[in-house]
Order: sequence, then C-alpha cells, then structure tokens
Amino acid sequence: MASKSKNVSASKKTLKKQIYEYRWIYALGIPGVIVLFMFSYMPLRGLLMAFQDYNPHLGILESPWVGLKHFKTLFQDAKFYNMLKNTLIISGLNLLTFPAPIILALIMNEVRNAKFKKLIQTSVYLPHFLSWAIVASLTFFLLSTEQGLVNKIAELMGHDTTAYLFSSKWIYLIIVIQSLWKSVGWGSIVYLAAISGIDQSLYEAAKMDGANRFQCMLKITLPSIMPTVAVMLILRMGSIISVDFEQVFLMNNAMVKSQLEVFEVYIYNNSIAAGSTQYSYTTAIGLFKSVINTGLVVFTNWITSRKGYEGVM
Repeated sequence: MASKSKNVSASKKTLKKQIYEYRWIYALGIPGVIVLFMFSYMPLRGLLMAFQDYNPHLGILESPWVGLKHFKTLFQDAKFYNMLKNTLIISGLNLLTFPAPIILALIMNEVRNAKFKKLIQTSVYLPHFLSWAIVASLTFFLLSTEQGLVNKIAELMGHDTTAYLFSSKWIYLIIVIQSLWKSVGWGSIVYLAAISGIDQSLYEAAKMDGANRFQCMLKITLPSIMPTVAVMLILRMGSIISVDFEQVFLMNNAMVKSQLEVFEVYIYNNSIAAGSTQYSYTTAIGLFKSVINTGLVVFTNWITSRKGYEGVM
C-alpha cells in the first residue's frame, strides 16, 4: 500500500511538473477549449427538448416534460419504417463505395508524370467544390427524358428514351453515382497524405528482392495505410443513418417520393415547409439518429480494436 501511494504521489508530481513546463502551450489551447465548450457542448442542452413539449416562451427548463412521447409517436408513424429502409439503402450503397478513394489514391500514387498527376488531381478534386444544385442540374442535363444527353445518344442509336429521373429502379443508383463523383477525389487526399508518410526504404528493399510496383503497392502501401483506412471507416459509420438533405431534396419528385423519403426530408416537411413548431418531435428524430450513429461508431471502433488497429477511442 505504501508503494502504491508513493507511485501515485510521484505521478502527481510528474503531471504538475509537465503542466508547469508546458504551461504556455496549454495556455494557447485555452481559447480552443472555450470555443469547443460553447459551440459543441453548450448546445447539447437542446436535446432536452426531445423529452418535452417545448414552448419557446417557457424555455427549456420550464417546458412540460412528456418523457418518451415523441419517440413513441415516431416509431408508430406509418412512414417510419419506409424512411429507415430508404436511409439504410442509400447509406449502405454509399458505404459500398468506401474503397473508391483508397483505390484512387493508390493509382495516383503510381503516376510518375508530375504534370499529368496534377491534371488528374485537379479534375477529381473539382466536383467537391460544386454545390448540390449544380450537381443536380448536371444530372438533369445528362438524364432528362427530352433534353438529356444520354437519351439523345440512345435515340441516335435507335433505342427508346428512359425516364431515369422518374424511375424508382434508377434513382438509388443515380444518388450513389452523384455522391461518388462529388466525394471520391476529396476523400483520396487523406490516403495520399498517409501514403506520403511511408518509409521509402521499404520500397527500396522490396525492389532489391525483385518486387514489381504492383507487388509493392499490395505488400507495402496498402498495409501501411490500413490504420488510416480503419479510422476513416469508423468516422464513415457515424453517418450511416444520415443522408445529404440537399442532394435528396433536389432529386426528389412525385414519382420517386417514396424511395427518397428519408429522415432529413421528413424533418423539413414537418417543420420549415409546414410552418410547424414541432421542435420537440423533430429533436427526437435527430436524437434517435445520433444514438444509432454513435452506437455504430462504438461498435466499429471495437471491431477495429480487436483487429489490432487503434481506432478513434
């Protein structure tokens, strides 16, 4: 017991010494901590609205408590399971494209011509900076029945036109392709940064043993960036019950409304669009999504930890 108390006191002294030694560095972090507390933690009190019949005139603390009433309303809503299904389908299909930025980064890393490499990087990064309104307009330009480039080419080849934008069979694929085109280049930046940090002596040793570039990529590059891949996968799982509202909203129409009815659109239709004041109900929906996403992050982090990677926790 005496040795334990000595160790504890020694660690406290060491901690105090470290804090004093790096006091100015800690002081530089104080503004960031204050901003984080004010804009990330203070707003969390708004989650209490999910358990209240919130009244703006009464405020959060004085609004009447209703327990799980709004969650029961959500689960009993006839649209709930359709919204959940649509969200999982869109997010699941987007999750299947997770390897795309990794593959793109591996390919760009093998390009040796500097000018050509810069051209490719600029081309694949550019869509990230386009708004969803522009992406939706480009999609209409390509796929619309009357003016779409794809249907014009089909007519020239003697085929019938297809109403891609109004087809429940095609809409999910269109959504996924839009997301992939817009995000794949930007997502590859993280992996390119990870690749740049790999020890070059590993490649030199592999080449001396007779390995070609493809073997170096499989045996050195890919295993070396796996910790980064694990972290990005964990973060990706944190949005599995969320889709991009602007994208889905702009691609929505009467013919595919059932397929694109997701939680984000439902919240918009039941609050802003309807001029409603269902603050508590929409907060409950957001809290439900957050709990599921957090659970998936913890579960994925646990799996990656079991596989030998550090994860994010």
